Amino acid sequence: MKKFVSILLLFTFGLSSCEKDDICDANTPTTPRLVITFYDDIDPTTPAPVVNMTVKGQDQENPIIFNKNATDDNQYYVNASTVSIPLRTDSDTTTYEFTYNASGTGRNTDILTFRYTRESIYVSRACGYKMNYILDQAAPVVRTDPDGVNWMLNINVLNRNIVSEDETHINIVF
Repeated sequence: MKKFVSILLLFTFGLSSCEKDDICDANTPTTPRLVITFYDDIDPTTPAPVVNMTVKGQDQENPIIFNKNATDDNQYYVNASTVSIPLRTDSDTTTYEFTYNASGTGRNTDILTFRYTRESIYVSRACGYKMNYILDQAAPVVRTDPDGVNWMLNINVLNRNIVSEDETHINIVF
């Protein structure tokens, strides 16, 4: 009987020294993307889809992939009223070229630079860190128009604190 109790105690102590696996749960919040909703200037109260828009980072060779199932240039086009784009985690600015109707005639590009401060937040040992952003108060979005014709008519910052992707941060009327 003493042997059985000794083995049981040894087994119990052995199990108690095990560490749980360091696996980051898929539901753990990660670095949020900037959420932009587009509105048509005819009815600026109802979201409207853009037409074959591409979003390309400054000094990037290819635009952001919005359609992972496509294998040709269609993978870069977005035809939705809301897009989510990543901000840089290694800089306080991110610049993107937004090209409206990128696949056809009437193609028009506006360049937006987003200015912000970064806040690094420790999530867990398994997940590491995530980044939250706060858009600058004075000039969070700076627009440059290389062709002299803006397709974006009005840019409105709704929420400067970018801590989740559950809400729109910027509205753009086009």
